[in-house]
Amino acid sequence: MKSWLWRVTAAAVVALSGMTGLSGSAIANPVDPDIIVTDNSEIAVFLCTPSAYGCHKRYATAKQRRDVETFLKTTFEVTEVRFVSRAASYASFRKEFADQKKILAAVRAKDMPESFRVRVSGVADRARITHLVNRRPGVGTATDQAENHATLVKESQGPDISVFLCTKDTAAPACRRGRGKANKLPVTVKERQAIVAAIKRTPGLVSYEYEDQATAYRKFVEKYADNEALVEVTILSDMPESYGLSMRPEADWGSPCRRLARMPGVSGAYDLRRWLKEVRLYSEYGLPNIESAGKCA
Repeated sequence: MKSWLWRVTAAAVVALSGMTGLSGSAIANPVDPDIIVTDNSEIAVFLCTPSAYGCHKRYATAKQRRDVETFLKTTFEVTEVRFVSRAASYASFRKEFADQKKILAAVRAKDMPESFRVRVSGVADRARITHLVNRRPGVGTATDQAENHATLVKESQGPDISVFLCTKDTAAPACRRGRGKANKLPVTVKERQAIVAAIKRTPGLVSYEYEDQATAYRKFVEKYADNEALVEVTILSDMPESYGLSMRPEADWGSPCRRLARMPGVSGAYDLRRWLKEVRLYSEYGLPNIESAGKCA
């Protein structure tokens, strides 16, 4: 029998599968043929900070930092290890996100992790090295920049704004309250009409496309073909219908995304540009998601 926990996990992945490649990269086969590794593709090893998951609210100690460095330098296939201080990383972050006041305000210098940037030989098993260093005491997270770059390239080709509709018995809070008799039910005809009308009025809209459950399910099965357990517990009715909006680059994407997210019958709306920034924050600076994986609220 399929457990409720698996179904909840599957539903969470389903809700993001059309928007966030990051969730997919955590589940899919680590050997992705679409990942292009260059001489500049590093593995970033971020050391513990109090806000990092699994670090027990502590910074990495000096001994842990030395031990991680020694481990990296003595690991077969590692060709270069470079240390990046907290101050240097914070200065780079402030420069890169100089025009993003909300993000700058959310990150303090003490939140920025120290890191090692690691280069390996062309025949190295990058997934194995990343996995091993992730298990070392004092490491908050290690991430392969080549994989992160592939994620950014893939997802930048998707809709600028994705609007997912309510399915029956969904766990999404927006579908379970505030809709009157339609609570916990699939999007109604009246709700759908209002959503489409709002999409058509969106400032800066170039075009939009509708995706039905069957198409979403086919794409999901293809994307997670290597994860048989996840595919097995996911059924067609789990898949949300959605609308994908293409926007003018100079337009304000955030305001319409938030407006659509609050409409009855919408389980969630996601801003691709916002999410891509979060991938960058994670992959380059080791910072946790500040804005909930691009979700507009």
